[in-house]
Parts: sequence; C-alpha cells; structure tokens
Amino acid sequence: MNFETFALEQTDVPNKLAELAGEIPDLCLDVVELDSPMFLTQENRLELPSLSGETREKLKGDGFPESVLDAIGSDAEGQIYDNANLEATVVNGKDALIRTDIDYDKVDLFGMTNLERMKDGRSPLDANGRPIELHHIGQKQDSPLAELTCAEHRGNGNDNVLHNKLKESEINREDFGKERQEYWKARAEQIESQS
Repeated sequence: MNFETFALEQTDVPNKLAELAGEIPDLCLDVVELDSPMFLTQENRLELPSLSGETREKLKGDGFPESVLDAIGSDAEGQIYDNANLEATVVNGKDALIRTDIDYDKVDLFGMTNLERMKDGRSPLDANGRPIELHHIGQKQDSPLAELTCAEHRGNGNDNVLHNKLKESEINREDFGKERQEYWKARAEQIESQS
C-alpha cells in the first residue's frame, strides 16, 4: 500500500482559522473567543449571575411589580424582558408583562383579526405572523406571565436562560392550556374596555 505524503506549508500563523482572522481584523477581534461556546447551555445556565440590585432597580423603575422581580432568576432573564419593552399590568388578577406593539387589526390566514383571535382564547400574531407566546416568569404554575415573541422566548439562547430543562417542569401543561385561553380572553376584554 502506498501512502502519499503532503508537504506542509510553513506559515507565520498557527492555523488557517488564525490566518482568516488576520485577514478580517474588524470582524474577529480575538481568535481565542472563536473557541468559546456560542450559546448558553442547560449545564452552564446555573452559572448565570442572579438578578443584581442594579437590574432590579432599573426594572422596578420601569414599573415591574415585586412579584415579577422576585420571580426573575438572573440579569440575563431580566434583560430579555427589558429588551422586549414589556409593560406591567394585571390580567385575571395576576401580574403580567404585556406587549404594547400588538396590531389588533392584523388579520390571520383565516380572516380573523388579532383581537378576534384573543376573544376566542387564541394568541395574537406578531409582526411576522407568528403567535405571541406566554412564558411563566420563574417557571412555577402560579408565576406571573410575560408575552414574548417566539424569538424572545426561544431564540438566541433565550430558551436556556428562561427554562431549566434539567428538572421536571412545575407547570401542568393541561392547566396552562386553559389558563392561556382565559388569559387571552381577559386581555381582549381589557383592550375593548380601553377603546
């Protein structure tokens, strides 16, 4: 059996990746960072710093009630709600963080407006036509709820920030299905009463 041997190029850089990084210095500031994990994992999510006093005060200044602040587990989680520009209110006697950017006149594929969907107990659609998702802040059955887009809820590593999948969920999915329907109906009533 013949084995071919290939001459190795002699370069001043340790590898091809470092060479590419050198060609695009504005995009790759530190080659070492390229080896770091891109997303938070379930295994390292527990290393997230808990909600700091500074972040708590900022969110409190934005009107977040104590029940919401007490349920937020980390600065990263607080940042998700802050970036979503949610507004605190009460829905069905429970604190909630609601969206202020829902187009209630947006029509779905079946001709229903977002407001009609909500009256029917269904999630309204976001600007991209995807249903708004409800998230239990703190992941307990009686936790306050937050209205998040799919991207805010499960995108960009947010899923691992918001959900501890290494333990069994405390949320009964069947009960949550009913709660979700009642929540959206109550939100529709609030919207109509404000008009």
